[in-house]
Amino acid sequence: MATIKFRVLHKSDNAQIYLRFSLSREKVFQSKTGKTINPAFWSSKTSRPIQKLPEFKNLALELNELEIFVMKSYNSDYAKGVIFNKEWLEGRINSFYNRINEKTDDSIFLIYLTNFIDFKKSIAANTNSTIGKYNNLKDRFADYQKKIKKNYLIEEISAKVLLDFKNYLIVDCNLLETTATRFIKNFKTVIFDARNNGKQINHQIAGFTTGTTNSEHKVFLSLNEIGKIKGITTLNSDWSKAADWLVLGCYLGQRASDLLRMTKKMIYSKTDFEGNSFRFIEITQQKTGEKVVIPLHNEVELILSKYNGDFPPVFANNPASNSALFNRHIKKVCELAGIHEMIKGKVFNEITKKNEIIETEKCNLVSSHVCRRSFATNFYGNKLFTTPQLMSITGHKTESMFLNYIGRTADDWAMQTAKTFKDLSDKQRIL
Repeated sequence: MATIKFRVLHKSDNAQIYLRFSLSREKVFQSKTGKTINPAFWSSKTSRPIQKLPEFKNLALELNELEIFVMKSYNSDYAKGVIFNKEWLEGRINSFYNRINEKTDDSIFLIYLTNFIDFKKSIAANTNSTIGKYNNLKDRFADYQKKIKKNYLIEEISAKVLLDFKNYLIVDCNLLETTATRFIKNFKTVIFDARNNGKQINHQIAGFTTGTTNSEHKVFLSLNEIGKIKGITTLNSDWSKAADWLVLGCYLGQRASDLLRMTKKMIYSKTDFEGNSFRFIEITQQKTGEKVVIPLHNEVELILSKYNGDFPPVFANNPASNSALFNRHIKKVCELAGIHEMIKGKVFNEITKKNEIIETEKCNLVSSHVCRRSFATNFYGNKLFTTPQLMSITGHKTESMFLNYIGRTADDWAMQTAKTFKDLSDKQRIL
């Protein structure tokens, strides 16, 4: 027969009260209740507090209720064939006091995030980049919780918590606001995943906006600037290759990790029903695992012809070194092309060791990512292309993601609208 006894094992002023649960001589489990008492006020005979003071009377009643709760749980679980051990006993005590097991309860945000990451790892389509951004979120939020000395439940995360965390990333971690915004966006993704799996979330989260990256800080090359790059003649071998790769990138719309591994083996031809032949390149994007098919622009064909139908040689065999060298060389290429427009952008400060937004010449801000953004920005709004056509090449999943990505400002849209108004007026005058 199961029996319960409460015990005080130590002589300190705040000694822990233990619950001893006995099923037989061989099966005896003991666990802390989380309640403490001065041993001078404990009766070993009754296994209860000496009830001289009101608080001890209340404690005695609480222990009585705990005993009844554990015994009822035992009787219920015995019928279900549950295995009884110390972990079971700890779970029952925690359940009575509505405590959370901080090691396993996925109602705690960091526990849920850990499980979320493990699930992402199990899916082959998820890349190291995807896993990395959520691991980074986990580390940053763990540090934030240490600072404020609180572990958040999923349902406790409100708009205020997200704002405080974003401010922590900017002020304490010296991150740019755009970077902090991406953290919050990933944070919301995990919260909504928890909701989809039956977790209660704060009602403020659905309507909370993370903000967007200021388009003034998005660097792209215009078609005119790409023309200047094509016109450079005084280049050494590396700069010449970099210039060609840069122009290719602006017409192929891919990240450097995909662009710089392209070869002529990826190119194929296809003929339409009218007998017209077209050339395409097919590649699976490393970051997303998305397969994209890109028609070859005339500017791409011109550069391929320089290399007997193939792409230019790369700068290094190691992919990371190759991208780094490409980044370095295209800054010089843009400088030689006379791309000196003063714009705001992100530059790494060697003294403070962090990125800062400053105003400088565009050539200083060019990086390999300018290829994909230039393609998206230059061709968006052109009446000859639909947004889905462009998205199928860049690999963006939604139109809202695509529009936030491209480097168009409010002035750009206003000018485009003004030109459309002018075209309409001109047509009306002709009529």
